[in-house]
Amino acid sequence: MLRGFIAMLLLSLLGASPVLLWAAPGHAQSQSRAIQCSPPLSRDEPWRVGSGFMVMEDVARHLNTSAPSLPLRPVRQTAKAVPTLEITVARPPWLTPPEWRNAFFEAVIYPDGISPVDLRERHLQRGTVLPPSPDDEETTVSALFPAIERGWWPSSWQVVLFLCLDPTQADASPLRANGRELRVYARQPLFVSTLRLSTAAGLLTVLVAYLALAFAASQIHARQYEHSRRLLGQGAPGAFAYALRPTVIAQDSFGYCSLSRFQVLLFTLVLAGVYAYVMGRTGEMPNLSTSVLTLLGVTLTGSTLARLTEGSVMHTANRLWLLGTGLLDPTPRLPRWTDLLESDGEIDVTRVQALLFSIFAAIALVVSGTGDLENFTLPDQLITLIGISQAVYVAGRALPRDSAKRLNEEIATIRSAEARALADAGDAAARKEFETARSAIASSLRDVFGERFCERRLHGLQPGDRVPPLVEP
Repeated sequence: MLRGFIAMLLLSLLGASPVLLWAAPGHAQSQSRAIQCSPPLSRDEPWRVGSGFMVMEDVARHLNTSAPSLPLRPVRQTAKAVPTLEITVARPPWLTPPEWRNAFFEAVIYPDGISPVDLRERHLQRGTVLPPSPDDEETTVSALFPAIERGWWPSSWQVVLFLCLDPTQADASPLRANGRELRVYARQPLFVSTLRLSTAAGLLTVLVAYLALAFAASQIHARQYEHSRRLLGQGAPGAFAYALRPTVIAQDSFGYCSLSRFQVLLFTLVLAGVYAYVMGRTGEMPNLSTSVLTLLGVTLTGSTLARLTEGSVMHTANRLWLLGTGLLDPTPRLPRWTDLLESDGEIDVTRVQALLFSIFAAIALVVSGTGDLENFTLPDQLITLIGISQAVYVAGRALPRDSAKRLNEEIATIRSAEARALADAGDAAARKEFETARSAIASSLRDVFGERFCERRLHGLQPGDRVPPLVEP
């Protein structure tokens, strides 16, 4: 009893209470315990990402009282929709390659501008670290931070990467997260872009490019627009609104919406938008994958070859005769969506195939290319199909058309009969030949020129009939 009283007296003189003394060992253990990055796993337990063992209060205390010593390369943000950071870290010289391959990583982030000695648990956000694949000298760690984006504008952060080891398992499997004890860490600032701002940059790029093309089309096709305004009357759109149609931008010199030009327009706009998005998301100019370059090369080659095969299906003398007689409407042709699918008045299956596969490739580029444009790949079969479709489409344009060949022959026949009838007005045989050729040519003109063929004019056509030249208002 006396010894207990003396002990209490000594404690009171030292300024400590019995309760604090009883709690001191646990408190000291809390201060000195190693931060557990992840739990030890048995070999038969399945892989899992992250551990949940990191106590943010302990992490904040550790960052306030220690200095980073882990070699770290510049941290970069990827283009993925979920904020993902790629961190390349080099092996410390004191760590052997086997230990390095067995290491596990944890990552946290906190707003830039906070003093290292003022960090608190509320400032820290833990990331989900994906399983790394280290080599003997370095590894690239991917960490997901879904909650770091704040509205529209970019923000500045400090990224911290922890290297964790398990000293109790020297033969740990390299496929499992066996790290427990935090050894060293690295810290680096990073400017994080937002998904909203990057998406807006991509969409704005597409919009500006398309509006510029529409403005150019409104200047180039002014005569065509005036014709459409006369046809539509009060319901006609403005010149710029008319030029906003993709069919107007992608038309050829004869007023037909060209499939090859439409494909080039589609891929150019999609790639420009994806490129601007990735650059806004990562802050870097991305490289283009081999699939993207191949896709652009196929479509551009097809467009170039298709332009080489462009030209009137009619001989010049025959075309002038059609215009002079009024059988062919001289006003500009208005492009239509059906031009992408039809040829010679019928659906062209090769055009349908090329258009569908081009749309599929454009959708894949938007969906997958925005996440990783540099490594974006299309199936080889799809690129091959697009290439075959382009080759068949160009070959079809290059080969003589049966209907055009027949029409040229029929026009030559009626012109010859007209010349003989004009030379001798009393030549009944020449007159009969002209009327027969006039009746036979109708179906060929209808197949080749469609709505531009003036059938009523043909029925009343006489040898030597010509229409006065059209005078623009």
